[in-house]
Amino acid sequence: MPATIELSDSAMFELLTSALEAYTVKHQESEDVAIETVSHLWGRVNKRAPFKCTINHVSTETSAIRARSSVRELQSSLAIKRDIANVFGEDFRHIGTFHTHPWLKNEDPKKAGSIEAVRKNKLYNLSPADHRCEIGKPTVTVSGVGYSVALVMTMFPMERANDSRMPNEPDGLHEFSLGNIKVWLKGQVFIHKLKSEMSGEELVAFESYRLKVDTYSEDEMLAVPINTRIESNFINTLGYYLKSFGRIDLDELTVNEYTSAKLVEKRELHKI
Repeated sequence: MPATIELSDSAMFELLTSALEAYTVKHQESEDVAIETVSHLWGRVNKRAPFKCTINHVSTETSAIRARSSVRELQSSLAIKRDIANVFGEDFRHIGTFHTHPWLKNEDPKKAGSIEAVRKNKLYNLSPADHRCEIGKPTVTVSGVGYSVALVMTMFPMERANDSRMPNEPDGLHEFSLGNIKVWLKGQVFIHKLKSEMSGEELVAFESYRLKVDTYSEDEMLAVPINTRIESNFINTLGYYLKSFGRIDLDELTVNEYTSAKLVEKRELHKI
């Protein structure tokens, strides 16, 4: 059975506000807009396999060093958050991490020149560096086995609002739109195993995000991607579909303009 990541409405709200603020608002430490951001995921984990977690809380790393194509968090920040979570108990376990892949229009025309290119090149997936960050870092234990969870949100600006979705979404991926922002939410659960104990299927699965298993020794503990699904009331009920939303213009690295829905939403459904 697949692993399950369940997201509460509160968690979805916090993921979106964190991601879209970093995407549309210029921050003091950067001359760029559309910077990456990172958050930690907190909630409850079932005590028995198959793996299932419920994410109820998201804490954005405000001390992280953020740039256009990278983000680096401070371990001291996570340490204090873990201690705070321990005070609150079992419903506040540290489950994993969330970060963003923000794309600008015309930033890389060959690789990400359109929604279709993002889909074709699977830019919504974790990068090799993202996968590498999971190795040796299990966050929870279920039935004596270590697991970790990674969420990544990819964003791309469209010429106009378009609520169409990709056909046949892969497991663990949801595509949706807010105004003229196309969003992909990818969830991945990793099981942590010694390379020497991995099955043939697991050796193949390890290379899903382009890391080469042959570069690791037999006694190393590796993070193996397993079949994952995301459950969310917001996603499952199409809570975003045709909802009124503003528009962004992100043509340049240092130019950003967001106009609220009240001023720009002209779709017939939202006319008064």
